[in-house]
Amino acid sequence: MHERQTPEYWDTLYARGYRPPHPEPFEREMLRNYTTVKSGQLAVDVGCGPGRMAAHMAAWGLTVIGLDFSQVAIASATAEHRAFGDQLTFAVHDVNAHALPPMLKPGSADIVTCRHSLEFLQPGFLDTVRRWLTPTGVLQITTYRSELVPENTAPHRGLTERQIESLRDGWEFMSNWGLDSSGALIGIVLRGPR
Repeated sequence: MHERQTPEYWDTLYARGYRPPHPEPFEREMLRNYTTVKSGQLAVDVGCGPGRMAAHMAAWGLTVIGLDFSQVAIASATAEHRAFGDQLTFAVHDVNAHALPPMLKPGSADIVTCRHSLEFLQPGFLDTVRRWLTPTGVLQITTYRSELVPENTAPHRGLTERQIESLRDGWEFMSNWGLDSSGALIGIVLRGPR
């Protein structure tokens, strides 16, 4: 396993002050539009870090579970977003090691988001997430096109075009859109798990 796929790596990074880029208004708007967010839906934010995107989804009226295998990130997210109460919960969970979080029933999630986290998950995660989702559920991914990201960009360089294209396997529909002027940062929605 690559060191970036371990809780220890991320605990150290978060303890040193690392925070993923804040979700900009355009990114949030596109996520909301492409996933057709409706109040009352259940969303799971995988690799939630300090919980910024999870908090935005809770503000839209969703019930949100934020998961991360970094205890440091989860402690920060929990402390920062207490105001949402039971509508937004955070838990330490390693989806690479344990497929189903204990607080989630199979086929119950309407939306699963992976914001700058899919590239650190095992390939079997896509099969796992299809079991989490309702028949009309949506997986939303925010990542970089690695070919367009400069070398030594920390902590990751995203997915290759080939990896991005392979994501459509096992889904009824796939959409993607640019999130920055360079075309490097993209949003992807996979809809209708098969």
